[in-house]
Amino acid sequence: MITQDKIKKILSVLECAYGRPEPFKRDNPIDVLIRTILSQNTTDKNSLKAFAVLKAAFRPWDKVLASDAGRIAGVIKHAGLANIKARRIKNALAEIKKREGKLSLVNLPRLDAESALGYLTSLKGVGPKTAACVLLFSFGRPVMPVDTHIFRVARRLGLIDKKVGIEDAHKILTKIIPKHLICRFHLCIIEHGRRTCKAQTPKCGVCVVYRLCKFARKEYCKSLAEQV
Repeated sequence: MITQDKIKKILSVLECAYGRPEPFKRDNPIDVLIRTILSQNTTDKNSLKAFAVLKAAFRPWDKVLASDAGRIAGVIKHAGLANIKARRIKNALAEIKKREGKLSLVNLPRLDAESALGYLTSLKGVGPKTAACVLLFSFGRPVMPVDTHIFRVARRLGLIDKKVGIEDAHKILTKIIPKHLICRFHLCIIEHGRRTCKAQTPKCGVCVVYRLCKFARKEYCKSLAEQV
């Protein structure tokens, strides 16, 4: 059983190593939706560059609906998978406008967390991570977005079982992490995944949560790190 004491200990150690994340300024939910779609399968540097160019070219966002998907793809080429992401963005915005009569998600706070997640994931091309990002970073709702970094690190730390899929990981981590710590935990785990707990070559020899880790190969990875 995962205790909140372990979660708090992990967070404390990571914040000592990487610093406590700055309080996150809540952003426009449509912006967060588009930015998170762009972040899929690419780096923050590439996705943020693509978002800035897209926002400059199609502001207000209604211009996206009036534009050809090919033009949108050309603008967001820095994010990779441009054709796929262009269609996802356009389809999601079109469905929101169809449901709400305008490009707005201001009614989401009226729904409970499960219903709000259901609303967002019912939009074509919007998965659990994107939906959770919108709720957490736009409305401060205590739901845990799980990207590949968080999924990998959470499994290695033993916070989720190896048999758990990434979709179920959202529900499990949202449940076990104290609500007031979700945003900080999310940001610290991502930082740890990027800097230390890498997918192919984890730096176990310098890992600050090594003693709390359940990763079966950590001794092997530690010995390799010490040889370098």
